[in-house]
Amino acid sequence: MQIDDRLLFLRYALPCSNDLINNGIATQDNIDRLMKLVSKDELPEEGAESIFKVGVAMCTIIAMKAGKKTIDAEVIRQYFLMEHNKAVDEQFKLRKDFDPVECKTYAGKVVKAETDFALVSTPIGLKRCRADFAKNLKEGDNVAVHSGFAVERISDSIANKMNEIRAADLAAKGDGAKSARTRVVN
Repeated sequence: MQIDDRLLFLRYALPCSNDLINNGIATQDNIDRLMKLVSKDELPEEGAESIFKVGVAMCTIIAMKAGKKTIDAEVIRQYFLMEHNKAVDEQFKLRKDFDPVECKTYAGKVVKAETDFALVSTPIGLKRCRADFAKNLKEGDNVAVHSGFAVERISDSIANKMNEIRAADLAAKGDGAKSARTRVVN
């Protein structure tokens, strides 16, 4: 299925690339090249995103269920912001060769912004995130955080929805100590 917003897909997918490198699916040089292009808002060659087989497959399923003929920004965000963490848990049950906590996507609030990095408060603690993809961040911005990257700014309502899904997931797993909801307030 065709991906309409390839840059958005790659912004969310590229932070997972260490897994691809470790499993021999991609080379460090290729990932570095893709990161450089995407951070400059330049599209790589057609099909570059196909190395992210799980992400493409999951987005395809979501698009098909929604009756869409292409993977658009709405589908990409639905997967990476709302459904990605479940896919990470399922992959971890099968493989156990990666850190599932770091591979998940979290809502965060920028505490301190620098040119190339941002200090972000997330439900799993304070994280120093690369800001290659989410440029010109300011203190107080809500961002989607994925594997050490601030991927993009998100609204309060999206951040709250992500935190509600995370809290429900933790509660379902019986982790009541961590299931308190993190609400985003201005």
